[in-house]
Amino acid sequence: MESLDDLNALGVEGFAEAVAPLFEGAPQFLERLAASRPFGAEQDLFDAARATAREMPEEAQLELLDAHPRIGADPASVSPLSHGEQGYDNVPPADDSWIGEELAALNDAYESHFGFRFVIFVAGRPRADLLPILERALHAARDEEIRRGLDDVILIAADRMERLRGPRPLREELREAIALEVSRFMVGEVDRHGLIRATHRLIEEGVESPALLALSLANQNEIVELDPLLSRLMNEVGLAGWDGQQARQLLALHAAASVLGGVTQPIDGARRVVAFADNVALRDLIERWEAAPDQAEAIDQLITREMSEMFAEGVAP
Repeated sequence: MESLDDLNALGVEGFAEAVAPLFEGAPQFLERLAASRPFGAEQDLFDAARATAREMPEEAQLELLDAHPRIGADPASVSPLSHGEQGYDNVPPADDSWIGEELAALNDAYESHFGFRFVIFVAGRPRADLLPILERALHAARDEEIRRGLDDVILIAADRMERLRGPRPLREELREAIALEVSRFMVGEVDRHGLIRATHRLIEEGVESPALLALSLANQNEIVELDPLLSRLMNEVGLAGWDGQQARQLLALHAAASVLGGVTQPIDGARRVVAFADNVALRDLIERWEAAPDQAEAIDQLITREMSEMFAEGVAP
């Protein structure tokens, strides 16, 4: 995908050709969008695209909607990007032919009722989940459906830009947050459902990661084996080959950091560290703390000192 600088420098026809895959064509829309340049950031492009789509004449709006393939269309008839979005790259269950038939019938009803094509940002949802959405859409007002469909066109385009460009490098703290959640799952501290809940939270906090999104949909997509998804996620964040030993060391260091940051009491942090790492010094201090509670404050200071040394070395012996 061309850079924003390149897109800004292209002539109208060159610009339209370059971004056409994001919007499935629609010449009237693309010509108007070209006139909105220059774009200083990707978000500017999509903000301009949304404003252009909402403000242009209905004829051009319907051209933009109808440029997109039907949900559930013949896989051979859709663009390569739409092919992946609609899930045709996945092996379908043997008994899901009824879904395609139902989608075809609902699409027919929608187009007959409104006079334009139903467009929705699938966002990784199974096709069966789209059936009730399409059914509800049939009862919406025509103007509402035009606006909703156009907004989804822009969401689709932004998602395509992301996939063509590739994910942006994650900030270090976000990489660590992902590594922590995966590590907790690897050592058995959280179960499958806890891990999936953690992925939802990270996505809500703004982590942009196709691999994280795929993992978050594992239950919804009835994926039994998580290892391939976990491997993909750790590869994406630059931690390929992450194993149980690394997981335990990270969790021990995180426990030490929590003590040093004043988030966790020293004794609680020490117990957590020794649960993941064979730290003889901390194990002895825990025994002393439990045997002499009247000396707890002094022992807490020793625990904190040991945590500081451990954290400074970056290892949990």
